[in-house]
Amino acid sequence: MTICLIGKNLTSLVLSKIFVNKGINVDLYYSNNKINKMKSTLSRTIGLSNDSVNFLESYKILNKKDCWNIKQIKLYKENEPDSFLNFKTDKNSFSIISYNVLNESLETKLKKNKRIKIKKRKYEGFYPKLLKRNYEIIIITDTNNFLFKKYFSKQFKKNYNSTAYTTIINHSKIQNNIAEQYFTRFGPLAFLPISNNQTSVVFSIFDKDLIKNKLKIKNIIEQYNRHYQIKNISTLQEFPINLFLSRNYFYKNILSFGDALHKVHPLAGQGFNMTVRDTKILSDLIDKNLALGLNLDTILEKFEIERKNPNFIFAMGIDFLHEFFKATNKYNLKNVDYLFKFLNKNTFFKKKIEKFADKGFIF
Repeated sequence: MTICLIGKNLTSLVLSKIFVNKGINVDLYYSNNKINKMKSTLSRTIGLSNDSVNFLESYKILNKKDCWNIKQIKLYKENEPDSFLNFKTDKNSFSIISYNVLNESLETKLKKNKRIKIKKRKYEGFYPKLLKRNYEIIIITDTNNFLFKKYFSKQFKKNYNSTAYTTIINHSKIQNNIAEQYFTRFGPLAFLPISNNQTSVVFSIFDKDLIKNKLKIKNIIEQYNRHYQIKNISTLQEFPINLFLSRNYFYKNILSFGDALHKVHPLAGQGFNMTVRDTKILSDLIDKNLALGLNLDTILEKFEIERKNPNFIFAMGIDFLHEFFKATNKYNLKNVDYLFKFLNKNTFFKKKIEKFADKGFIF
């Protein structure tokens, strides 16, 4: 039994590791075009919920030792000295891991496994030929290929007209386990610790006058810094921000997955967690069919039924947060301060938010 994956990215590598662990062979194809090469990953980090970490560790995809644990999350409004929401638990709130560390670790593990074949294919004309091969499932994780454009063109899209900038702050050593997010007049700015002397920054900018002015962006990052004695700030990496949801999850035996299925605003750091939750459901469905001796292509409709509504609601929730805080800053809505004070003292509300962030929307 062999599953075909199209696209060489972190999602494909995670799926590959899970499949080979189950005794399933994998053929992974990717284009050699420049557009498909990894970009802007040097300063990219991934926020992982505790539920995601436990699932990935169960398949030996990551080691908890490679993750940096976050004990507290603080949210700030523009020019406010105190946080308006503060999440603190005895256990970890979530974990941060370098994109490259996880990606390179998976590549190393898969190179040693005989069940996977990774192949470059230069021409788009190759991909239609895959349909004639005897794959039970073809999974697309890359939008830059013929099959995605042909079968998954119906999409819900929203252009935020924003650009996300990522970088790494190198600073003097401190106890560094508090993540902070500032809802600035330029856009959300997050400080995400990755060690005691390094902190990742994600700055999602919707201010048109600031976009492309990298010197000013670095100055603003320094302005909002409260804790770090900065030694240097690494090169800024950038990528456009869009909301994207595929309207159909599968066509015959072809499944859209990962970034080919959904993209959300980086505001909440939940993009990859959504993919991990999808992966968890897909893995469970495969296990059930294997146990019953059934073909795997029958799980695709079940996967869509289980994940389409939760993914839509979760993505819309993140979109609402973005628009809400954008409006709050733009129109200086002071009345919401009373709401935040109430919510920050409400244990029930905070536990619900923590559960939502950890496991997503569950019916």
